[in-house]
Amino acid sequence: MRLRFAGVLAGALFCGLPVAANACQPGDARLAGHYYLNGVMEVGSELLLKKDGSFEFALAYGANDQYGKGCWVRKGSTVEVIPAGRSSASTHHTPDDRGFSGLVLTVSGSSLVWDINGSGHKGRFEK
Repeated sequence: MRLRFAGVLAGALFCGLPVAANACQPGDARLAGHYYLNGVMEVGSELLLKKDGSFEFALAYGANDQYGKGCWVRKGSTVEVIPAGRSSASTHHTPDDRGFSGLVLTVSGSSLVWDINGSGHKGRFEK
């Protein structure tokens, strides 16, 4: 039985088919959309928040590239971008990190503000 499941799983991944139903809860539709990072020198980043509560994230900083997928959730005045396999988003993520550990962003009008590691350096994800 275990080998049969492993074969089905490998086949689904190979074909690009979803293995399980989306585990994300629908997000705040007003925040869903494609965002671009502004205000952080030498960093390019995009964030796609989907209505179904899933996201895709990409960041390029010099030779360091980051990519992540998972779920996002609005909690009051913040949005937590939580990578697959994690239960929460990092509050200390920076462009220097080698992997993507998530983001906690502050809602500001139609933008999402990233206070990078609480350093006072802030970027805005804008639609």
